[in-house]
Amino acid sequence: MAYLEKEDLIVLNRNGEQLKSVIRHLLEEFPKSARTISGMSKWLNVNRSNSQRILNSINKSHNGKDVLCMLPGVAGLKEFIEQCKRKKITPVLIVEATKAFETFQNNIKQYSRSHSELKRMLIDSTNDSLENSKEATASKRKKHYQVSKELIGESTEFLFATYVLKVNEKRPQCLQEIALISKQGNSRQSSARPFFQYYSHVNNPDFKKPKLLTNDSPFDDEQFSVGIVKDYSSTKLIEGYSGYSKMLSSLIFNNMKDDDKPFDATYLFHNPDEIENPLTSNTNSSSTAISIKNPTKHLIMMVFIERKLDIRSTVNVGCYSGSNIPEGDLSVDEVWNDKLPEFPELKIVSQNSPVAVESHNKEYGHLTDYLFKHVGLDKNDYVCYLMDVSYPIWSTSYRIYFEHS
Repeated sequence: MAYLEKEDLIVLNRNGEQLKSVIRHLLEEFPKSARTISGMSKWLNVNRSNSQRILNSINKSHNGKDVLCMLPGVAGLKEFIEQCKRKKITPVLIVEATKAFETFQNNIKQYSRSHSELKRMLIDSTNDSLENSKEATASKRKKHYQVSKELIGESTEFLFATYVLKVNEKRPQCLQEIALISKQGNSRQSSARPFFQYYSHVNNPDFKKPKLLTNDSPFDDEQFSVGIVKDYSSTKLIEGYSGYSKMLSSLIFNNMKDDDKPFDATYLFHNPDEIENPLTSNTNSSSTAISIKNPTKHLIMMVFIERKLDIRSTVNVGCYSGSNIPEGDLSVDEVWNDKLPEFPELKIVSQNSPVAVESHNKEYGHLTDYLFKHVGLDKNDYVCYLMDVSYPIWSTSYRIYFEHS
């Protein structure tokens, strides 16, 4: 049997994500009684097997490939869309579903002789095709980093981003997010733009400058806050703060001395009220993301999620364009069209694993220790996910989605 190349898998995975998005939108217009296997079968007058496969493709898939393998065949999917049309579902949703279905049909014809054969090819090809392409992709990312660094005159040697997601005990309707972002080995030419740090949350009205945090700094768990961690930031950065851009939601550092010495910048953010709690709301998704605002040599991203949240979640990871996506407002299948052909690997990491504290000769265990000590939490109450990317693509966002059930 022929194997699918990496480019083929990207095309097919994207179509699967497209189908998941349009089917989810159709289901949102079903009565609640029709969102179960038997309920859908009766309401749409389709067989139970196809109803089960459609629901599994939405609720149990981790990526577009899973969706294509779980869906019914051409005849079953066509019948599902036609029956939705008879139920007076919003016409534009029917059009979008039909377009995705047509692409599904065309892909089956292009890559195989049947849906069953395509499923076998997807299962047999995925690992080999992606493994064979890793070396070539890494080489391209490295070239992209080098050219971008020379072009705009700035770079970051190591970017470490770690997040804690937990239920806010004082506001149970919200998740509490605490993030530590450390940019190490930053270099800027004199012609480069000012150094800055972006964040999405609106500042408090009385904000004047970021707090300067030490090991003894108190933590206010009720207010949004942004601070510079003194022990892990260069004096050059601290003294170079020049203001806050409300338009860009970023701290700006334009008063730094123009010397050639690299500098470090470490920030801590606390967001107590922007993300809905999936255990008490109808939200389907929450996410964390790091935007690659400077050409960066290496990225480590760690997310610590409270165990009672993790047990109700499935995890997805991807690289997206630099456009801002509101946290919690969109599920992963709704941004399928913004996902780039980049496949970062996500691992569950034990607290005792060496990679939890160091990788590629870069140490970061002391940074997670600082974060948990500062906010008074215990790492053992959390599940840790880690993403490790050499030469992440500049001007993109690497995002980890938690899809909740």
